[in-house]
Amino acid sequence: MKIKYLGTAAAEGIPAIFCECDNCKKSRKAGGRNIRTRSQALIDNTLLIDFPADTYMHFLEYELPLAKIKNCLITHSHSDHLYPAELIMRKKGFSHINDEKPLVFYSDEAGYNDIKAVKEEKNISDDDILVNKIKLFKEFEVEDYKVTALRAAHDPKSSPVVYIIEKDGKTLFYSNDTSEYPDESMEYLKSLNKPFNLISFDCTEACRNATYVGHLTLDRCIALREKLFEAGAADEKTIFVLNHFSHNGTNVVYDEFVQIAKANKFEVSYDGMEIEF
Repeated sequence: MKIKYLGTAAAEGIPAIFCECDNCKKSRKAGGRNIRTRSQALIDNTLLIDFPADTYMHFLEYELPLAKIKNCLITHSHSDHLYPAELIMRKKGFSHINDEKPLVFYSDEAGYNDIKAVKEEKNISDDDILVNKIKLFKEFEVEDYKVTALRAAHDPKSSPVVYIIEKDGKTLFYSNDTSEYPDESMEYLKSLNKPFNLISFDCTEACRNATYVGHLTLDRCIALREKLFEAGAADEKTIFVLNHFSHNGTNVVYDEFVQIAKANKFEVSYDGMEIEF
């Protein structure tokens, strides 16, 4: 299995639009991996995770084969992860696609309702866009993948979830836009008694001392990693990647943070990063 991080920032991006903070100035000047677009990922070049406003940018930058991609998992309804207004561009006449199969979205309630509303408003047919409402803790199949959505600790109005994605004996736990998992999700992870191959953590605040619900810091990621080891969801072979960064974090500039994270045995995502496992 392979994951490609197309975008790795929180809602504002890094550098953030309109912003003149030190993190944004440093990132803009340094360029390269210090520049982050809104979060999106691609599994095996076929399964998309999230559909932010920067999807078009990713299409250009990475030659993203959007016409061939038929399935997209939505983590929650915030606009940096779901920008449904763009979906009209897949309607016949706005695009010309040789394979006429629809692009199918999978989402919990808020994202499902947002996509459905745009479909109705713009008269987008099921031939172009389909949306399926997922059930938490119930495995479902997407192409050759087995997918399970767990409840995330984030804005409840956005119906946030994290995803377990499995194929050919490899398992990815894609876990951003969440802080420490709700009890029901943690209990589900314990019940599996199975270590994941790769776990992608939210680390929005980097080294900042932040305790609010919804995102994580490096210190809290370290503590959560230990809980996952104790729960049997990780072992010494598990790859841990930190993802989803805000310019409001401390030491969040990639060139600064990557060394700090490495010292704590974490990989740090960057736009365009690929990991095969």
